[in-house]
Amino acid sequence: MTSAVPTPDLAARTLHLVDVPSESRSEAAIVELVRDLVPGAPMYDDGEVLLYGDGPIVLAGHLDTVPAQGNLPGRIDSGAVHGLGASDMKAGVAVMIELARAGVPARYLFFTREEVPVSESPLPALFATDLLRDVELAVVLEPTDCELHAGCLGNVQARITFHGESAHSARPWTGVNAIHELVRGLQPLVGLEPADVELDGLVYREVVSAVRVAGGIASNVVPATASAELNMRFMRPGAEARLRALLPEGEIEVLSESPSAPPALDNAHTARLRDLVQAVKPKQAWTPVAQFAEQGINAINYGPGATAYAHRVDEQVPIENLERCYETLREFLS
Repeated sequence: MTSAVPTPDLAARTLHLVDVPSESRSEAAIVELVRDLVPGAPMYDDGEVLLYGDGPIVLAGHLDTVPAQGNLPGRIDSGAVHGLGASDMKAGVAVMIELARAGVPARYLFFTREEVPVSESPLPALFATDLLRDVELAVVLEPTDCELHAGCLGNVQARITFHGESAHSARPWTGVNAIHELVRGLQPLVGLEPADVELDGLVYREVVSAVRVAGGIASNVVPATASAELNMRFMRPGAEARLRALLPEGEIEVLSESPSAPPALDNAHTARLRDLVQAVKPKQAWTPVAQFAEQGINAINYGPGATAYAHRVDEQVPIENLERCYETLREFLS
């Protein structure tokens, strides 16, 4: 659909946002920028969450980024906006801001602390109010390459610890090497294949990875303890029990757990959005759609960010994606 309203300079807006540093837990400056850019007074503003507008559909986006990797300031080059957070997800935030400035009817939800454990999320305080009680669909503008990414995987972060007995490394038989115990104890994980779970015709892959290892105090001491951090992505309930059954030899401590979310493809608004979007895929990651699902609110992922570049040192978003996402959501919401 061709609109008589000119498309805003989405690339310039994205670059503007990129150049305001907003690593998790340090988002005050970008929260203030959003206040300055979005017209009208917010319905909710606690310094961490901003909610504007009304209507049955909420557009949602987080303002924080992962730590910088020497990729600030940003730049526009070769048809893309480059820089920290360009893809995840200041591109989506730029689209939200410009839709709000154009008066497109929706609720606009901006929030902080998404790139950290869900226990730090500021969204529960908003959910505790009645302000979202009549929302019929949440569209989270996470990077999806302008495809619909339905549902999301849950995320368990855990630590597994193995115990031994310290000894002199010249006489290791007098002790028990906890690192060796760890190597043996993690063998079931080494050979584990992804488990495919199908929902509504979409296939999600449940996986477990060891992501960090620690152990030992000196080169001449047999270590008494060793541990590994584990990351599990799941779709089915009972994830923690499956993790413990997979690795029965160690002591497992769950550090954080974020829920999975169903696809929500039977939602009437999702069906309308599907008519405007080229592809529908499962979300092979965790996103805040899970937090909306916990509240009984159907949610879907759709945004301009390039999934292949999220969190990379060369993070970028094609300008074409920005324009396509903006026009698609304007037509959907109008």
